[in-house]
Parts: sequence; C-alpha cells; structure tokens
Amino acid sequence: MGKFGKDHGSEYHFRWFRKNRAAELDVKILAALQLPAASLSWIYPNENEDRKEPRGMSFLRDQPERDLVFWKWKRFWAQTGNPPNWDGIALLQDETHREWILVEAKANHQEFCSPPCAAKDNGRKTIERALGKTKRFLGVHRHYTWLGTYYQYANRLACLYFLNRIAQVPSRLLFVYFTGDRFPDEGVICPSDQSEWCDLIHACHLTLGIKELHALSERVHDLFLPVPVQAK
Repeated sequence: MGKFGKDHGSEYHFRWFRKNRAAELDVKILAALQLPAASLSWIYPNENEDRKEPRGMSFLRDQPERDLVFWKWKRFWAQTGNPPNWDGIALLQDETHREWILVEAKANHQEFCSPPCAAKDNGRKTIERALGKTKRFLGVHRHYTWLGTYYQYANRLACLYFLNRIAQVPSRLLFVYFTGDRFPDEGVICPSDQSEWCDLIHACHLTLGIKELHALSERVHDLFLPVPVQAK
C-alpha cells in the first residue's frame, strides 16, 4: 500500500470502504473469491485499530497455531528489516471453509511496480531462498529475478506459498485495484478502468515469469473497485 493521503491513495480508499460501505465491500470480495455464501470477520482494519498495518505473520498472534507458524516463519523469511505489511486481514468462514484473506491494495502504477528488495547479507540470502522455493513450486524458471521490479508482488506470493504449503494454514491473497483515483503529485499514473490494470498485471506476470495458471492461481484473486465520488 502507498503513502496515506487525506483523500487519495489505496490506503485511504480501502479504509473508506471499510468504514462507509463495509457490507458492500464484503459482498464484492466474496464474489471475487467465488464464495458468496461465506462471511468475513475483519482483523484489520476495523474501528478499533490505529494505522499500523499487520506485519509478516503477526495477524496469527491470537490463534492456536501461532507458535508453530512463527517458528517456521523465522526459518523461511528474514527476521531483520521490514517484513511484508498487509493492507487488510480477514478470516473467511462458512460451513466448509476457514481461511485467511490477505489483502494488498493499489491505486496507481508507481506503487504497483514497487522498489527492489533492499535486504542485505544473510537477510537477503534468506529471502532469495524463500523466493526460490516459491518459484519452483509455481513452475517459474530460476533465471527470472524476483528481487527487482515487482518485488512486493513476488514476496506476497511467497507469503501465500508459506502459509498454504509450509505452515498448512489455508489462506488466499486478494489484490484490490482502485480505478479512477487522482493524486496531487504530478506524474502519478492512476489506471482509469479495469483494462488498464489488467495490462499492468499482465506486464508484472511476464516480468516475474508467472504463468496464467499455476499451483496457487486458485488462491490469488483480483478485485477492481472504482473510487467513489463520496470518497473524494
């Protein structure tokens, strides 16, 4: 998620939907997940939270599987620097499902591209190993680098791989793409519709060597939301 703006940006808009159109947002998310009969219980953000986003696997701190997952996470991902931050965390439940929904929101081209990995020394080596395991699982050739442009997208996939395959915690990754935003900063490119986002997503997949169908594709979802006039 990008820098918090008072009337623009993915964080602002996602919080706006959670505060003003929570039920509508849940319906749209469940439709994107193709689980319309399920329900969502939001861990973050909610009315009792400040602006601090969950980091890494911290959203599991009150769950019974916490200790084992944390132990595995420390061996999978670097414990120095900044772990992946989540824009939203929800628990999905119905008669047959209990899964975590990890949300990453975007509103402009620049934040979607993301800067490269800044980790160094042993931390970088640990991240490289984690990304390598994820690439092999997804059938991505080892020559594709996941440490440069689109590193954030890549590490979100690594987290999804960790949860579902290593930690055995059923989880889904939801990308929320806002359309029609307006930034005060000159030169910030905001996609105006879904087709523009799809072009950017396709370029990301090509750069990372990700195939349309892969071992986790059924657990990666996209939701396109127009920025409402009321939010501006």
